[in-house]
Amino acid sequence: MWLVSSNLAYAACQWGTIVGLAKLGAPVTLGHLGLALAIATPVVQLSGLGLRPMQATDVVRRYAFVEYLYLRLAANLVAAGVIGAVAALGVLEPAAVAILVPIGVAKLAEATSETCYGLAQRHERMRLVAVSRATRGAFGLVSLVTTVALGGTLAEGAWALAVAWTAFLLLVDLPASGLLEPIFARPRRDALWRLARESAPLGGVNGLFAVGQNVPRYLLELSHGAASVGYFTALSAVTPALSQFASAVCHAAAPRLGRNAAGDSHRYRMLVLQLLGVAAVFGGMLVLGAALGGRRFLALAYDVDYAAYHATFVIAVAAGALAIVNEVLYYALLASRRPTLQLGIECAALVMTAAGGLALIPRFGVGGAAVAAVAGAASRAVLCGYFVLRWRR
Repeated sequence: MWLVSSNLAYAACQWGTIVGLAKLGAPVTLGHLGLALAIATPVVQLSGLGLRPMQATDVVRRYAFVEYLYLRLAANLVAAGVIGAVAALGVLEPAAVAILVPIGVAKLAEATSETCYGLAQRHERMRLVAVSRATRGAFGLVSLVTTVALGGTLAEGAWALAVAWTAFLLLVDLPASGLLEPIFARPRRDALWRLARESAPLGGVNGLFAVGQNVPRYLLELSHGAASVGYFTALSAVTPALSQFASAVCHAAAPRLGRNAAGDSHRYRMLVLQLLGVAAVFGGMLVLGAALGGRRFLALAYDVDYAAYHATFVIAVAAGALAIVNEVLYYALLASRRPTLQLGIECAALVMTAAGGLALIPRFGVGGAAVAAVAGAASRAVLCGYFVLRWRR
């Protein structure tokens, strides 16, 4: 329950940031933030190598925390270089570039904190993870939205977010991790290389997943401009929020999934089916709620302009419901240690999203982007479900 409650609080902070910015600024401003996240998130995910779930399912403790941490810090340097290169190339509007750099710093601090949470989870200190994550999310929300509300630019708000999350990492998360295991010990060089090789496919999976989630934003920017990206970012804000909820449940179930995948295929499949049943019921209720009350919700949460996108919002919530299912299947495949298969599935889902986006977004705009997101999520769910339920040890 600690992980679920903290992820719900963190998701609420993320959504609260979108709501605050939608009320304080124009859709084009929100679009610049969406573009910055669409670039920084895949880079950080790709370089992150899935280290937190690797830790959570490393039940035999093959690697020390210091090895996970050093690998994370090395990956941060690579990610920072890539984000800096994108900012310097001039492919984005200056307003988006001004947001990209601080958002990149914030995402790297967040990724390092997630590695600390993997250690706490391995020691079954779920309360520590919950309190830290919820508090960090609240600090980020207050820092960014307050800066903008007091008259600052979105870039200044993004820098406030970056400073808040970096300070929280240095003053809270790393010291707390040091109480559980040494963080300044010398890592084994051969273990670092081995861990990097083992986790590289999972990093590819996470990176491709993040790219697939953001392909609609790239195509919207090219064909309809930043304002359309802003509308889509607001309407689809439910997807990362729902993924946070599902991730918390799956993180809690990850050790059990790992044990069952290693020794009892029947129990593994039964646990996966139970998790999928909960995800399907919850997702269906959300879609129904969006269909019945989505128009009023959009007008109250954002503005009356957003209520015109009610049908698109229902489709976006459907994509979010599929994201819950896919989160369960992601952890199920992770527990069975089949990263190469996951990589292939993510490639297929990316192709489906891109094909749908290229066909629909130029003509239908934000609505086409939502349908493309559903197409990618549905293809991922079908492929993952097929291979998970056929698993035999």
